[in-house]
Amino acid sequence: MFFEPEIETMPRKELEKLQWERLTKTLKKAYQSPFYKKRMDSVSFHPEKIQTLEEFKTLPFTTKDDLRASYPYEMVVASREEVVRLHSSSGTTGQATVIFFTAHDLKEWTNLVSRSLYMIGMRKSDIFQNMMSYGLFTGGLGFHYGAENLGALVIPVGGGNTKKQISLIKDFSSNFLHITPSYALHVADVLESMKLKPSSLGLKGLVVGAEPHSEATRKKLEEIYQAPVFNSFGLSEMNGPGVGFECHLRQDIHMKEYYSHLDHKF
Repeated sequence: MFFEPEIETMPRKELEKLQWERLTKTLKKAYQSPFYKKRMDSVSFHPEKIQTLEEFKTLPFTTKDDLRASYPYEMVVASREEVVRLHSSSGTTGQATVIFFTAHDLKEWTNLVSRSLYMIGMRKSDIFQNMMSYGLFTGGLGFHYGAENLGALVIPVGGGNTKKQISLIKDFSSNFLHITPSYALHVADVLESMKLKPSSLGLKGLVVGAEPHSEATRKKLEEIYQAPVFNSFGLSEMNGPGVGFECHLRQDIHMKEYYSHLDHKF
């Protein structure tokens, strides 16, 4: 079950207490890594003695350069036997950064994505066509696991091969798509060249991400497909997709305030 009703409806004071418990637990875990032990010791920051959020002012930010410098294993705190998956950035702007997952991490991440997809209206009866790249990129597998966990039928087609994509949508009545905004515009152009109206696909929604887009682009896509377009937010250092997500109202990103304790996180 990907919902935690007792947390979803928890009073603010109790939620803050839970957040504090999980934060301090994560800090103690992070201190076991070579990188964070050195970083915390350099500013006399001791996780076991932390009492208030004010004390965090003394702790330096972790930067992208830190992540690159820690490649490949310096930030890992889980044992090799616990780690079951690796994802990585593209490395196009320098040394690639990597993220490791234990089985517990994958379960928590999957639940976050399931909750996000439920917020936009996806249910077990729906068909989710995943048109994002799989592999080292977190978006493909992240959404795949989340949609399956929710109970939807998942078509793991990946990116490209546009006419095949269209055929799958039409043949299997895919009604939710995971796609980049630019590729959604390209698919619309191909549909028009095939004398098909994008609105004829009968989509319930498009989940877009992996590249920036403007509100004007969203409105254009919604007009073309006659379906809502939902923005998603994630970054590899915090799992990947599922960190923040729009709901069916499409007015703002909902941030997930209460990550459960993650085995490998900093």
